[in-house]
Amino acid sequence: MRLKFVLCAFTTLLSIQMSNAQVTVGVYHGSFYSQLGIGSNPENKFFAEGRLFAGDILNSFFGIEGIGQYNFISSDWYNLSAGIMLGYNEYDEGQYGLHGMVSVKPIENHRNLAIIMEATPFRSFETFNLRANLGVRYTFGRNRE
Repeated sequence: MRLKFVLCAFTTLLSIQMSNAQVTVGVYHGSFYSQLGIGSNPENKFFAEGRLFAGDILNSFFGIEGIGQYNFISSDWYNLSAGIMLGYNEYDEGQYGLHGMVSVKPIENHRNLAIIMEATPFRSFETFNLRANLGVRYTFGRNRE
């Protein structure tokens, strides 16, 4: 039941946000697993991203999460955003938390590419945790001048 709710809420939010036809694709890595993400335009005031956990031999469980973000600062060189995360995985079922992100766009002539640093304090399986990820994200369809 929880998984259905998370998937329904995530799909609705992502479809609303992606109506402007600009899509991001990202790969994020933490200490135990990687995440593959697809989302809406991160230059908007509000944007969303859906992620799948990509485990390995040591940590091979399935998981999905949706992240809704608000851009506090958006410039040509970096963005600072925060929002909420809702997720589900087969190990600890539901999880929710706050999500903070700094995206740095280091190449002046190619602002579609961003390096992502993020932290997410979250609650799952009756405990509080802190996750930190580094990643790379590319935005398709965005024209920067």
